[in-house]
Amino acid sequence: MGLLQKTTTITKPTEEKLEPLKDIEEYPVPVYQFAIEFGKGNDAVTVALFQSLTGMEVKRAVEPLNEGGVNDYGYEFPGQISYEHVTFESGLTSSDFFWKWMMIGKDAGRAQSSSFTLVQRRPNPDYAGPGDDIFIEVKRWNFSGAFPVSWKMSDLSIDDSEKIVMESLELSFDYFELAKP
Repeated sequence: MGLLQKTTTITKPTEEKLEPLKDIEEYPVPVYQFAIEFGKGNDAVTVALFQSLTGMEVKRAVEPLNEGGVNDYGYEFPGQISYEHVTFESGLTSSDFFWKWMMIGKDAGRAQSSSFTLVQRRPNPDYAGPGDDIFIEVKRWNFSGAFPVSWKMSDLSIDDSEKIVMESLELSFDYFELAKP
């Protein structure tokens, strides 16, 4: 290799074209409708619709380990998975599902544990009128061993007659998993 090396001309990179999204599946999922279903497959029955869900969270504990003589960093190892309580919230309707589930077993000092499916739906972009589904399913999660730990209704006041009365149910459960379509 000598002092004079053969070089090639560097060309300006071409700009990539950004294409607009082509499929509705690429858009973020709006949180339009949630439902609780009991049962599986064709036997599944929707028992509640609601507007809000909070606390759907999975955490993994971390086990730290410090090695003797290593002072500038430590190790972390994955630990046990835990699930937070979830709270469903809905406008108060004539349905007493949340209340009944909370009160089952109160005299016996127990709670009724049930497994259920949480279904998320969004408006159907292809809805053309009667005969079509207004909502289409986006995702579903299976909850195992759930039981109510708290039922709550929003405060009632004559001063707030314009507000919607809300009902909420907090659940404990063993685990949940994303269901396969």
